[in-house]
This record gives sequence, C-alpha cells and structure tokens, in this order.
Amino acid sequence: MVIEKSFHLTIMIKFLILFFFSLNVFAQNDNLEKFLSNLNSFEANFAQEVKDFSNQIIDESSGKVIFLKPNFFRWTYQVPSENEIISDGEFLYLYDPDLKQVIESRLDGQLNMSPAMLLVSENIHEFFNTRLLKNSQNIMEFMAQPKNDESAFFKQVIFIFNNNQLNIMKVLDNFDNLTTIKFHKIIQNKDINEAKFLFNYPDDIDVIKN
Repeated sequence: MVIEKSFHLTIMIKFLILFFFSLNVFAQNDNLEKFLSNLNSFEANFAQEVKDFSNQIIDESSGKVIFLKPNFFRWTYQVPSENEIISDGEFLYLYDPDLKQVIESRLDGQLNMSPAMLLVSENIHEFFNTRLLKNSQNIMEFMAQPKNDESAFFKQVIFIFNNNQLNIMKVLDNFDNLTTIKFHKIIQNKDINEAKFLFNYPDDIDVIKN
C-alpha cells in the first residue's frame, strides 16, 4: 500500500511540474498566448479521476491548488486522504501526514528528471507537437504530444479552456491511464503572498532528502 501510494504521488509530482511550467512555456505559442500570457496566478478547487486502459476508474481524489509564477505551487489533496505537494521556489516537498513523512528535493533536481525541462526550453516545437482540437462556443481545446516518446512519461496532454479559463486537463500516460482534472471555483491573477508556499515542519516527522 505504501509503495503504491508513493508511486502515484511520484507520478503526480512530475505531472504537476509539467502543468505548472507549461503555463509559462505555452504562452510562447501563438495559439495559446491569449490564454496564458497574462496568467500570473491560479487558484481553484479540483476533482481528479484516473481511468485505466479499459475505462475503469482506478482512483478518485479532490482538493485545492494554488500556483504563483514563476515557480511556486501548493497542491493539496483532501479526499480520500490528505497529502500535499509544495514548491517554495527552491525545494519541493511531498508531505504525507498519515506516514508522518516528508520527502524534500531540490526543485531543479526534479526538473532534470522530468519532461518539464523540455517544456521550459526556448523552442517548444523542437520537442513537442501542439495543435488546436476544438474552437467553438467559448470552448477551446489544445493538445501537446512529445516528439520523443522515450523521454516522456506521458503520451499527450490536453488543455480545455472555457471562457478563457483553464477548466480541464487530461493526461494520457505511457500505461494508457487517463488522468482527468476538473477545476472549479477558479480565481486567476489574484495577489497571493509567497508565504502561502512555505512548508512548516510538523513535530515528530521523518524528513527524507533526495
């Protein structure tokens, strides 16, 4: 159970880094610039669902997320169990209250292990194919696919915007699991104090440094 839980959280770390840094990189793409170039902060509740290749639900969760450019985020799972993934701009913290454990890593080290490094390159089209899938009735849908399948843990990422707000994200991984994240109660470009992204070490917690 602990191994399985850690595996899913590790995958989620990579996904979160991918998601967060895509807010900066895709702004360089003419098709997405009008949606993302002015997005400096993002706050929302989310519902996450993971389905396997046979379309069976294998995981459901929900919580809250806060992002602040250039490199702060706090992703809090509340249901079915509490977990947090936090970036304070320098370190990444994976906190599991049930295990009384936090895994601490340098953010740049995580990026070196992640396809997100491709997303923050100066020339996104050198590594990714992007295209518009849908544009109708205030709904716009974009897809990004890595050109080098061996360097990415996912096959494609889909971004869905409703009235210029990021509404849904879908990630198809290399095991054909589809993660769908739906955002609601969205607040964009609100002033957020960087203190919200500090990790306060609880008493009697095990700290594991990567």
